[in-house]
Amino acid sequence: MKIAQGQDVAGRIARAGLDEGALVVRKLLDRSTHGAVELPRPPLDELPYHALVRALLARPGFKLDFNRLEPDAALALVSDRLLGVGAFVHERALLAQDIAALADLTSGLVNARASVSIRTYFAPGDLVWHVDRVNEAVAFRLVWPIGRPAGMHVTPADNIHPEIYRAYMQREYPLLCALDTRVLRTGVPVEALWAHRPVQLAAMVSGRFRFVRDPESEREVTPGAASIHRVQTPGQSGAWHRSSWANRHVPGLQIVITAAADPC
Repeated sequence: MKIAQGQDVAGRIARAGLDEGALVVRKLLDRSTHGAVELPRPPLDELPYHALVRALLARPGFKLDFNRLEPDAALALVSDRLLGVGAFVHERALLAQDIAALADLTSGLVNARASVSIRTYFAPGDLVWHVDRVNEAVAFRLVWPIGRPAGMHVTPADNIHPEIYRAYMQREYPLLCALDTRVLRTGVPVEALWAHRPVQLAAMVSGRFRFVRDPESEREVTPGAASIHRVQTPGQSGAWHRSSWANRHVPGLQIVITAAADPC
């Protein structure tokens, strides 16, 4: 698959095929102004495990950290519990193979074992621009939201006004954490829970925040694609990203793979 080197003239996020390998993806990430690389994936209806994914999406929202479990064992655990013992055995084996391949790619970016989690609930806090953070020296995160109508948005770090953002988060961060918890536990839509905060809600709906200097510098990952982005560490800048309001009622099956390491 042909790779878009950096940002192309159309302003697209750099792309790489899964078969290009970790070395190519790492080089693209290191020079990307947006800190992200897109990995094209088939749409949900073309995936050989689409029935399994739709069955999981029909269940109440959940999150599962694989910890040291291999993908096939972790998917068996969640599928047996939510869908019945032995359900979708063939499809979950195929999904496990794809997750393992993506985990291998992410691990190769830092030469360390990747951690994997899946979830099917929507976190409203993701609607606000942020960077993911870890304490290791270098880290990357792959996100593959299967079945979402809109892709993740990214923007360069210099497009975020630091003082305005800092003031915003000092006020909003505890409230956003509480909002995430309430949505997960109750399933009540964010627009109902935050009806009393019309200004903050309007920013989430529109994606327009006062601390963003130029909205035209935002880029959207192609819906259905996976993406890998830089994670903020003590020695590495992270990729600024947010979710889209269009995803609030269709959270998708989100596969999140993180690899982090310190120098040897």
